[in-house]
Amino acid sequence: MSHQPLGPLRQFWRKHFGVLPEEESIRDMASWFETPLGEALLVEEGESIEQALHCLFGYHLLQMSVSPRLDLGHSSRITHRFSLSPVPDANPSLSALCDFTELPLPEESIDVVLLHHVLDYSQSPHQLLRESARVLIPRGHLVILGFNPWSVFGTCRWFARFFSRKPRWRHQSLRLGRILDWLTLLDFESVDIQQGFYRLPLQHPRAIKHLHWLEHWGKRLRLPWGGYYLIVARKERIALTPLKPAWRALKPVPGLGITKLHGRVKSPSIKVAKTSQENRTE
Repeated sequence: MSHQPLGPLRQFWRKHFGVLPEEESIRDMASWFETPLGEALLVEEGESIEQALHCLFGYHLLQMSVSPRLDLGHSSRITHRFSLSPVPDANPSLSALCDFTELPLPEESIDVVLLHHVLDYSQSPHQLLRESARVLIPRGHLVILGFNPWSVFGTCRWFARFFSRKPRWRHQSLRLGRILDWLTLLDFESVDIQQGFYRLPLQHPRAIKHLHWLEHWGKRLRLPWGGYYLIVARKERIALTPLKPAWRALKPVPGLGITKLHGRVKSPSIKVAKTSQENRTE
């Protein structure tokens, strides 16, 4: 009986403050990244992504971002880079339209998967992460960028949903530790964690430029309250290669269940007969 009042409360919260469908969030976030604050955030994230992708190799790189206009993997050494999105766009790297929770890709076919704030704006972040793990090859890498709720930037974004109904403010509050727990359950090992954007979330270009010194000290001291976090995780699940059993190469004797003869076996009755004959001679 104590859980019944929570039903209407949850419905009210999801309706007014919950995460909206991907199509609405992506269209709104694509325009937000063109604002002075969005551009400043992309600059800092671009440096972290370039540093993370510098040592990752393979044949295929998949990008899923809340803005289909972005090409975040341009610094990667992987030649085949493509993007998927549920919203059409003129970006040449956009290869297909699909739902992020149902990727039209075979299992273990991608070397690097880049998730740019798609977990923040997904109504099913667990399923999206499972799909990313499914298409990733063993020992492949997953690069995740998300908003840090335990930061000045994240706190301001959380309170903004009470004053604005725009989809950009209605996102998940996914802590860094929570994402790491999910990755552990999916057999991933974290190999690198970065944080960035320690400035106040201001839209004035001069203020953003004036506070750039906070980035230097925040990254140098590795402070835990950066506006975003970046995780590089490696899939530790090893592919199993079936081996042909050695006994299949042997040719069995026709009509018998013996696979190989190792020599003749003397009959015990013959030995007993010889022994009795010797005793009679004596």
